[in-house]
Amino acid sequence: MKLKGVHKVKRKLANGEINWHYYAWRGGPKMKAAPGTEEFAAELLRHKAENAPVEVNTLDSLIDAFVKSPAFAALAEKTQDAHKFSHKEIRKEWPKLPLKLTQQRGMKAMIRKWHQTFAANPRTADQMLFSLSRVFTFGIDEELIEKNPCSGISRLYTGSRKESVWTPQLIALFRSKAKGPMLLAFEMAIHTGQRQGDLLMLTWKQYDGTHLSFEQGKTKKRVRVKVHSKLKAMIDALPKDKMRILNNSRGRPWTKDGFKTSWGKECARLEIEGVTFHDLRGTFITDRRREGSTTEQIASITGHSIAEVGRVLEKHYLATDQQTSDAVILRMEKNIT
Repeated sequence: MKLKGVHKVKRKLANGEINWHYYAWRGGPKMKAAPGTEEFAAELLRHKAENAPVEVNTLDSLIDAFVKSPAFAALAEKTQDAHKFSHKEIRKEWPKLPLKLTQQRGMKAMIRKWHQTFAANPRTADQMLFSLSRVFTFGIDEELIEKNPCSGISRLYTGSRKESVWTPQLIALFRSKAKGPMLLAFEMAIHTGQRQGDLLMLTWKQYDGTHLSFEQGKTKKRVRVKVHSKLKAMIDALPKDKMRILNNSRGRPWTKDGFKTSWGKECARLEIEGVTFHDLRGTFITDRRREGSTTEQIASITGHSIAEVGRVLEKHYLATDQQTSDAVILRMEKNIT
């Protein structure tokens, strides 16, 4: 039986022997089964089924296409998990909704009403809205639909973290009383400005004795951070028989949930409230700016864009920073005789 579409390639080996290689189609996956067998035919059918274009005619199928896309694969694991959680709620609300109906008048009102049903948890509500909007944006990019009905719907969460920076008092308290593994994670964050996930995944191969090299999981940006002398002394004193630099009290790599639980318990034990591990990243940005570093210099370390650093400083941290506003007058007094 001749199977249509199979691509056959002849290769001559160094010893003069001729080998034939078979592919499901030109440019397709290489076939493993022997040609002319039932296994070969079954493998070919499987490859074609796996690579068949998805028929996108419902909101469900649009979500499926997005999840299978390179755009989704490029997202950080945490972001993917958040989208998948939201997708379940979206499918529950609009099962088998024809895609063409999402483009008609009234869909935005339906989405706004659905969004409001999660008002008791505004951050969750906004995540749901963002995930749905991202699916529609994907549909527009793929020329499957023309508009995003989520556009213009206001978010429910209006809080900010203007005052959620680690004060010198809180930093001193944590440094004086925190346990070893927690203290090291704390110092890594406050001296590098990196995200929790990237710090927990840090291996000894990423440390050359003077710098730490990161490929950030969220943005895929590569940054190289010089190690502060205080942090260097802590790192150099660690045993080198582990793969990861940060480990729990049993010498094992942290899991995301394990670290989150232990961090929460440590802050509760020390009676530290109102700040999170992520706020150490904002504290790093704020403190470096107070010292005189430019937004460009800070961005080169944190992996933010220059505009993002500016927004962090303006909207989330420095808006109520008395030290920063006082510094303006102090510099004025110094320069004016």
